[in-house]
This record gives sequence, C-alpha cells and structure tokens, in this order.
Amino acid sequence: MENYDEALRLYQRSLAITEKTYGPNHPEVASTLCNIADTYCDKGDYTAALRPAERSLKIREKALGPNHPDFADSLCSLADIYRGLGDNAQALAMAKRSLAIMQKHLRPDHPLMAQCLFVLAEVQKNRSALDEALALHQRALAINEKISGPDHPDVFRGLASVAQIQAMKGDFRRSVSTLSDLSTRQRRYLAHHFQTSSWMVASRVADMLRSSSEMLQTLCAVGTQNATGTYAAEAAGNSALNKALWEEVQAARAAFEANHQIKAEELYSQYQSLQAQLTRLPQSEADQAKRDAKRLELESKLNQVVAELGQRVGFVAQGVLEQTPTLSGIARQLPAGSVLLDFVQYRRCDLAANTNQWKEQRYTAYLTFPAPGDSANVVVERTDLGEASPIEELIATVSKRMSAGQYEAKDLSAALMRLSDLVYAPLAEHLTNVSHLIICPDGQLSRLPFEMLQVGNKFLVEEKTISYVTSGREVVRLANTKPSVRTSAPLVMGNPDFDLDLSKTNVVGPLALKSKIESQKSEIDQSLLTSAPTKMLSRDCRGLKFTPLLGAEAEARSVAELLSDDCVLRLGAEARESELKAVRSPRMLHLATHGFFLSDQEFKQTNSIAWDSGFAGLGPPKGRTPNDWENPLVRCGIALAGANHALQITNAIAEDGLLTGLEASLLNLQGTELVILSACDSGTGEIKIGEGVMSLRRAFRIAGAETVLASHWKVSDKATTKLMTEFIRRWRAGQPRAEAWRAAQLELLPSKGAADDFSNPYFWAAFTLTGQWR
Repeated sequence: MENYDEALRLYQRSLAITEKTYGPNHPEVASTLCNIADTYCDKGDYTAALRPAERSLKIREKALGPNHPDFADSLCSLADIYRGLGDNAQALAMAKRSLAIMQKHLRPDHPLMAQCLFVLAEVQKNRSALDEALALHQRALAINEKISGPDHPDVFRGLASVAQIQAMKGDFRRSVSTLSDLSTRQRRYLAHHFQTSSWMVASRVADMLRSSSEMLQTLCAVGTQNATGTYAAEAAGNSALNKALWEEVQAARAAFEANHQIKAEELYSQYQSLQAQLTRLPQSEADQAKRDAKRLELESKLNQVVAELGQRVGFVAQGVLEQTPTLSGIARQLPAGSVLLDFVQYRRCDLAANTNQWKEQRYTAYLTFPAPGDSANVVVERTDLGEASPIEELIATVSKRMSAGQYEAKDLSAALMRLSDLVYAPLAEHLTNVSHLIICPDGQLSRLPFEMLQVGNKFLVEEKTISYVTSGREVVRLANTKPSVRTSAPLVMGNPDFDLDLSKTNVVGPLALKSKIESQKSEIDQSLLTSAPTKMLSRDCRGLKFTPLLGAEAEARSVAELLSDDCVLRLGAEARESELKAVRSPRMLHLATHGFFLSDQEFKQTNSIAWDSGFAGLGPPKGRTPNDWENPLVRCGIALAGANHALQITNAIAEDGLLTGLEASLLNLQGTELVILSACDSGTGEIKIGEGVMSLRRAFRIAGAETVLASHWKVSDKATTKLMTEFIRRWRAGQPRAEAWRAAQLELLPSKGAADDFSNPYFWAAFTLTGQWR
C-alpha cells in the first residue's frame, strides 16, 4: 500500500548524493543500496532487487571485511532475494553463512539475529524442511517478543509463518489457535495505535490482520470437511470481532469526544502542522540560533499534542478492548427463534505455495444459533457459498436494474432466482426452525436486500423476519442498550428548499435558535457546526443539483402527524443543515430528501487529517497513496436546504446544505431510537471487504442511533409514504421494529393489479433495517 515508486525515486536521489559525497565504495552507499533492494522486495520485484543487493554486499565485504555483522546483514538480504526468485539452494547457503557470522559477533537477542533466523526459516519452509523451519521461526519470535513486546508487526509476521507451517504439517488445531491469537494481538495493536501510529505501519498491520483472517477462513474450510465444528466457531468469532473493530473505535471516540471541546481530529491536525513546520525549519530559518530556539519551541508544542492524543487514544482503545465479546457471549444475546447469519468474503490461501499463495475470492456463511444464558457451548454451522465472482455479477445486475427503475426487466427476475439458489438455498436446511434472520453481510452482499430473495414461489420476507447488523459484536451492544439518555422531541425533515440562498442567511438559522432542540444544545454541537474536519467534501459534491421532492413533503407531514404533537417538523427553507446539527438525542429522526454517493476521486488531501493515520485498513486501496484518495464518508451524504448553492460556499461557515457521512457520524444521536433515511441512495457506500458498507447507514449508527432504516436505490414517493406511515403506525403501537417493518412491506405485496401496484420488490425492498430490531 506504500508508494514504492516515490520511495525508490527518493532513495535514488539519496544514492547519488551519497556517492558524490563519500565515493562509490563507502559503507553509507551500501546502506542506501540495501534500502533500495528492500523496497524492491516489498514491491515484490526480486529481480530488480538483486543488483543493488549484490553491489551492497561487495562494498561491505571490501570496506568492512567478510566477518562484519553489516556484511552478514547484506548476505541475509541477498538470501531473501534468492528465496523470492525460487533459488532455495543459493538462499540456504547464504542464510546459513550470515547466521554463522552473526552468532559469532552479535548477542543472541540482537534484532539482526531475529531477521536472519526468519529468512532462514522461510527458506527451510520452501524446501519442505518444516520441523527445522518451525524451530527457527520460534527462535526468531522469542527475540522479537523480547525486543518489541508481544504486539508488534515483526512478531505478527513470525506468528503468521508459524501458523502456515503448522497447517502444512497437518496440525490444524495448533494452526487455528495460532491464527486466533495473532488476530487478537493485531486488533489490540490497531485499537491502541489507530490515531498516532504512522499511516504505513497501521495500514501494514491492517493488511496482516486481513491476511491472517483469510488464512483462518481457509483452514476452517478444510477443517469442516472433517466435521471439526471448533474451527467454525473460531472463524465465526474472528469475523465478528474484525468487522466490529473500526466501528467500535469510532463509537467509543464519539462518546468520549462528546464531553470535550477539542476533538481528536483537531489535535491530529495540530500534530501534522507542527511536524510540517519542523520539516521546513532548515529552509525557513537561516540563522542557526533562531533555528535552534524555534526547534525547541515546536518540539515542546509537539510533545504536548502527542501527550494529549495519547490520553484520548488510550481512553478509546481501553473502551474498545474492554467491550470485546466472545462468540458464546454473542450467542447468549440472540433471541429465541433467531440466527446470526454472518457472511464472510475471503481470498482462498494455498498453504503449500511458496509464492502467489492467494487464490480466488470466495463467500462463506456462519450461522450462530441462540445459546442458554448460562451456556458456554455455541452451535455454529459453516456453509460454503463458492466463488465470489458469479454472486457479485448477479448482484451487479440486480443493483443496476433497480437503480434505473427497470424492475420489469427479464434478466432481473432470472438474476434474483439464481442469486437465491447461490446465496440462500445452501442455508435453508439449517433455517427450518428459524423465524428471524439477523444478517451481517460482507463485500457486495452489502448491496443486496435479502428480503427479495425467493423461496419457491414466495419472497423470503414472506417466510422470515429480517434485520441487519454491521457485526456480531453489535448483537451484544444492542442487548445491553439502556435508555439512560434523556431524549428530545422527534425531528422530521422533508422536501428541503434546495435553491435557498444560504449566503443571505445567518450562520445558525433563526429557527435553530428558537426551537426546542436548540435549547438542549451543548458546546460540542457549536464546535460541530464550524469544525474544519467536518466541513470536508468530495470535490464533486458541491456541483450536484437536486430537484424538489413534493412526495417527500407529503411523507414528512404524514409521519409527523403519526408521531405526536411535540414532533418538530421542518419543511422547505426550514429543513436546514444547522437545524439538524443542533439536534441532541431526538427520540426519532426522519429525513425525507435526496441522498448521494460519489465514486472515489483522485483528489489531493481531501481528508488527510482523519485518514493519514491509516487506521484499520481504511486508508487508500492498494496502489493509492494518502494524498490521492478520499475518505468514503465525505463522498456520501444527504441534501438539505441550500444544497444547490453549495458551490458558492467557500468558507467554513455553519452550513452549505450538504450533510456528509463524516458530519453525520459526529451528530449527537445517543439515545435516538430510530433514524429513517428516506432518501435515494442513502444506504449505498464504499464496499470494504470485512468491514461492511462505509455509508450513511454506518455513519448514523456511529453517531449513536439504535436503528437506521436506509434505502439502496431511488424509490417511489407514493410507495415510500405508504411504507413509512404503516411502519411508524405499527412501531408506535408497540410492535418490535423488525416485525413492524416486515408487516409494512407485506402490506404492499398484495397490491398486484391495483391502481397503485407496489407488489414488485422494487417498491418494498429498497429499504433495509440495520441495528436494533426489538
């Protein structure tokens, strides 16, 4: 994920300067050559790495002698390159010679010893000398754990290799145990370092976590062939915790920041600014004395910011780690008659391959059933769904047709039938006594409303109650939700006046100053209105144009009438972004307006504050850098009053009419029972394998909302009004949320042939209910 080409360019410049300064055969030149070779190795180009590594070896041998530790280090690097090229005989000889020199001149726990042992172990693994490889890796692990502690990237790399060798030896039990331990350590590392760790290190560890989890999924696939249910439980628990990690951190941070004026993003912005000033100091201040004084001042400020960041990050990490559940804990919170249906997308790992071990993408499903309150035993079934490609091609067809309103297209019906055969039919035998499916999707399955899958001549919604969660961890959190937060009146917004000229209005609208909501506003809400990190938008957002939604106004009025007299209704010019940001813990939030999601933009530093930290794999995709990638939460949002004039808003005033996902995640919705996003595309977002959909659904859940009802495609105003009013009527009457939503959907099914025919899934399956189902 690093920018290898840029690193190589800088190293080549450094090499030219070093050669000019010291001559072509100086040890400093050898060190730079080693860096170049290592970068090529990281890039996977062992052929290009060979020449600089060989030159480094010759320089060090001539300058330092054949018994110097630095010569042994170059020898070890060259051995690793030959291993990558497949010449294990040459690699073995070099690695053994390097180790002999190091053992003679270095202490037994020296870091170079650990690196040499690791390379030699990998060579022996490639030669199928598995017992010797395992012993060497365990020696290297002991050194790295002593030097760096149990939770360090070098230790993670060694544990992954140990697990692979154990699997190659057929010892699946120990391999699964090692991988589970590895994943726990990696999650702990990321929880502690998500904000202050360097972008490259955090991203690398996130990639390691993903790879170790995929290896565990592969082992589970092999293990279940031998009817070993323990493996399925390990893999199901691993999936639940990995999916929960990012959202848990964000939710814990939001709760912590709610009581503080300065947000972590602002501290991190200060950190970056101070670092940049220190970097530019030699060029910006020529006088030595002034430069030294300025450096001391900047370093003092930097230390203060780092200390404050450490305090906040430490608090959040502690909260995340303390809340880590077990799979048995999740199973005990599942209601009777339900099942947690956790889908996992993973790359199959060829455990015996020396290179190119990652194969095709696959889907699998873990079915976790309820357990008695005092039981530690968990019943988990694992079902393989096969390769991901055919499933995702069908989902793409369904999404394309529904988004275009082509719900009578011939290929749509065929695609839904085939999807049902691939995704649901393999699970059906385990679900005969299940009435409620709690679905945790992954990958492209996040785009699929399961309600419209077919079971015989019926839709799945006719057979089961269906709700969604973002991770198995959420089942525990929802079960422990307590109404400890005092909520305010429900807020309903509809049909905003998108053409309102915000430049002629106050920074905070007069309505917000007078409303019941504003009376409860805290200092942090004012910060949210003007905080620079929350005002970041995709470069394409400000050019969007939105048309009036008369049907949305009718829907909003109908919903407000159902909710009671104290409901706050905002329509037209009153449906303002400042009104929404001023709200604090409304019992319910209903937004009937346009939603949007934009594809990734090649854009410079759109959101470097929040994303240069690279936490949990949420940095740029492979091949991208922090500077040319946009946070998905600034590429999705909802349009409010004045959105069509957003292009004119260039300063960080309170509102521009566009509420992004990032802004939504910082709203104060603690205690809010329900958020309805009755907006086109409100549920779409960036698909992140293993992490769900980075979208408004997740943003409002992070903000504290118990349940979010959001759409997958553009919907009919009439159908949506009927759905929402029926749902809210039932929910207000005391029916559980998931059951009330299902009943509302079923109301539309029998309408075939009527004047308003809403029987097609296009009309009733657009929305999915995520979060609290009770």
